[in-house]
Amino acid sequence: MADRTQDLTVDPDGAGIPVPASRRRVRCTTAGVVVGVLTLMVVPAMLAAPLADVSPVMMTAGVSAGIGCVALPHLAVARKPWRRHGPDLRYLTARTWAGYRTLDLHALRTVRTWKEVQRGGSTTYIVLTDAAGTRLSFAAPQADRLIRRYAIERPREVPDAHPVRITRLALADLGIRPLPRGFGPIRSLLSVERMCVMLCVPMMISAAIASH
Repeated sequence: MADRTQDLTVDPDGAGIPVPASRRRVRCTTAGVVVGVLTLMVVPAMLAAPLADVSPVMMTAGVSAGIGCVALPHLAVARKPWRRHGPDLRYLTARTWAGYRTLDLHALRTVRTWKEVQRGGSTTYIVLTDAAGTRLSFAAPQADRLIRRYAIERPREVPDAHPVRITRLALADLGIRPLPRGFGPIRSLLSVERMCVMLCVPMMISAAIASH
């Protein structure tokens, strides 16, 4: 499927490009979400410890903490529109829930993927990380062609380009190397289990703390 070029703005001079959030701000935002999840798991459970029935704590605070765990990977998801700028349009700036991030497409280091099962379907996210540690995720297939260009084609064409590590699942999601037949359903099942674990573990922790 072709990329949605209307979601991408080209700005060679970089005029009007928002200043990306500092790595400290990104870390603080992520840490804030983690602390919030831990607070939802621990504090209500400790307050409810004298109660005979801990199920209300498990079904409220635990579920809320689980939702926070599920939402954590979405902090790096690029929101439209994206902007290309700089020399040879090597930089891509996009807005995320943790602020604007700027990715250096000429200094990509890793490409990986994760799949989220939703009601009525699923969404696959391609995660790019550059040499500075900046991470951006794109919902497939929005940026597949761009990712193939800078993660696969450019390192082959430029002699001194740093190799990009691409996971096996990412190669499959980019249409480069399909998965063996029958593995797709297994992967979807594992994605469902992953979400269930992220939802249930905080509930179990809250219940365990409250029962003691």
